[in-house]
Amino acid sequence: MKIVFMGTPYFAIPVLDKISADGHEIVAVYTQPDRTSGRGRKVTISALKEHALSKNFQVLQPENFQADLSLIPILDDFKADIAVVAAYGMLLPSEILGMFPYGCINLHPSLLPKYRGASPVSAAILEAEKVTGITIIQLDSGMDSGPILAQKKTPVGEGTLCNELTEKLFYIGADLIVETISKLAKGIIIPRKQNDENATYTKKLVRKDGLVDWKDGADVIGRKIRAHHPWPGSYTHFKGKNLKIIEAKISENYKLPPGCVSIHDNAVYIGTSDGSLLVSQLQSEGSKITSATDFARGHRDFENSILS
Repeated sequence: MKIVFMGTPYFAIPVLDKISADGHEIVAVYTQPDRTSGRGRKVTISALKEHALSKNFQVLQPENFQADLSLIPILDDFKADIAVVAAYGMLLPSEILGMFPYGCINLHPSLLPKYRGASPVSAAILEAEKVTGITIIQLDSGMDSGPILAQKKTPVGEGTLCNELTEKLFYIGADLIVETISKLAKGIIIPRKQNDENATYTKKLVRKDGLVDWKDGADVIGRKIRAHHPWPGSYTHFKGKNLKIIEAKISENYKLPPGCVSIHDNAVYIGTSDGSLLVSQLQSEGSKITSATDFARGHRDFENSILS
C-alpha cells in the first residue's frame, strides 16, 4: 500500500520502520512543527523527523490542519491508500478522515474504550492496572472513539516506568499495525464498535501534576513517580527549590511523618502517610541526576528536614 505516516515522538519510530520493512511505500511522513525550547530558544526537531529524513522520506510539518484548510489538498495529492497515525499529537479534520480508501488508522496505547485521551499509559500505572495493551482503531471525529480493528494485551510490569511501558506498547503496536494493514487490504477485518458507556478519559499532563503530596500513601506516591516519568516528573520542595524524585520504592523498614527525611545506613528515606519511600535518585533544580546518598552528603541539612 501507499501510506502516509503521522507521528512525532521517538517511540513512533519502530512503527514507521516496521511498516516500511513490510514492503509498503511511505509516500510522506507528517510530524509536528519544529519547536524552540530552553533559555537560548534553541530549535529542536522531533525524533521522528530526524529519523525520517535519515531514511530519505519526504517530511511535512503543518502547523494546524484545522486553521489552514489549504494544507489538505497537498495531502490528497499523495494519493495514498491509507494514513497511519501513531502519537501525532494533532487532530485531523473530517476532510482528511474521509480522504483515503482504507481510512485513517490510529495506534492507541490502551485497551479502548478505557483510557481515551492524551495520557493513557500514565493512567494505567496510576490506576495500578495489571494489564494494559494496544488498540488499533479507525479514526472518526471523536476522541479515540472510532471502531476497533485490533487489540493486544500485555502485562504492566511491577516497577515499570511510564516511558518504558510506552516504548514496549509501541513495539507491540508496530507488529499489530502491519497485521491490521494486511487484513484491511484483504477485506477480512470486521470493525467492532466501542461501547461508549465503558469509556474512561485521561487528560494532558501538566507540570503541577508532578508535585508530590507526602500525605498520600507510599504506594500512591510510588505509582505517581513511575507514571510521571519523564514528564512531568515528580518533584517536591527543599529550601524553596524544586527537588525531583527520580527513583524510589516502598520501604517496610521505617515509618516516618509525611515529608520527613531520614538517613539510615547511608540510605535516604522520606515519610508518607502510611510509611516511607526508599529514595535512590534525586535531581535538584538546575543540576544533574545524582544518587540520593550523594545529595544528602552535599546538603547536610537535608536529613531531618520536612519536604513540602
